[in-house]
Amino acid sequence: MHLGRPHTLTIESGHTLLLGGPVQFTIKSGHANCLGGELKNDLPITVEDYRQVPVFSSESTTVDLRTGSGGTSIDIAGSTIPADWTEAAQILQREEGVAVVVGEVDSGKSTLTAFLANQCLESGLSVDVIDGDVGQADIGPPATITASTIPEPIQGLHHAKPMSSYFVGETSPSRVPEKIVGLMARLRTEIEKTADVVIVNTDGWIGEPSALRYKHDLLDRLAPGLVFGLSRDVGLGQLLDTVPYTSMNLASSPYAKTRSKEDRKRNREVGYHRFLEGSRIVRESHDTAQLRMFDHPEQTLFRGDRRFRGFLVGLLDAHEKLLGIGRVREMRPEDWLLETRVEEQPSLVEIGNLLLSARYEEVGAGPLH
Repeated sequence: MHLGRPHTLTIESGHTLLLGGPVQFTIKSGHANCLGGELKNDLPITVEDYRQVPVFSSESTTVDLRTGSGGTSIDIAGSTIPADWTEAAQILQREEGVAVVVGEVDSGKSTLTAFLANQCLESGLSVDVIDGDVGQADIGPPATITASTIPEPIQGLHHAKPMSSYFVGETSPSRVPEKIVGLMARLRTEIEKTADVVIVNTDGWIGEPSALRYKHDLLDRLAPGLVFGLSRDVGLGQLLDTVPYTSMNLASSPYAKTRSKEDRKRNREVGYHRFLEGSRIVRESHDTAQLRMFDHPEQTLFRGDRRFRGFLVGLLDAHEKLLGIGRVREMRPEDWLLETRVEEQPSLVEIGNLLLSARYEEVGAGPLH
């Protein structure tokens, strides 16, 4: 990421500087926060492509800014955080337990999740987050679900560090809803006693009957104390009105970034690069690891088949937790060559449903069998 020379600007008290990546900023003086979390002075923070962060100033604040090609900075009078998000945070701080965020694509679910986490941290609570948006994963690689402990304020879910992950192998929840529900429930069980608050971010599949059934099943397995909804559509109302959990329908921020299908694809490609760049070639075989498809629970035997070259794989341990992702380099009758950064010996290699180029660009997806 190439950034220009730094320049200094001042954010007036009560204003927000809305930054769209690529950009890097450093608070030099004054006091500001991002998504309810205090920002430290003299600490450079990078905003990547296809992301934006709001920097709200509670007093006159000086910022050093370095902007890359396509990066933006917009001064906004007031806060970009809707008032009812603060009310939701206060309720969560009081009730604690598990909260689930549901909403449409680009409604601001990840932003709300980060804001709630930061506000709970500010009140002294311990916080874990589950990122269940397989299509736009922030914490772990694309096509995975990931839990993270949040020890300090974050400027977005993508700043959280993966703690425990499971491989889904798909970026469309409609193809594997039962798998996602099972893995999300498993993560919730693993971490429910490790923090005062667990916040679950979900995918944006909402507006059709099968999506509503899926969300009902997910909520039933997660059994949250609170459900926070973000929607511009009646479909979410149908969901919130029919679940036996305390729920709040919150306003989407008017500054929530709307991304095209191509933008979302490119954002996933940033994720593939993040977890695959610097990979080495490893050899696996049926003597060292089992092999199966993403939607098959049992081991699968394959002959050498070039169809699988380039496909995303998950390398799993004996408990089927994700060690890391990889890419099929070659599949031969006697063994398989994989590109990965994983150094541990996997017990299981799971072939996903996404085809990646040698540059980790998403060049295909669809049923393999």
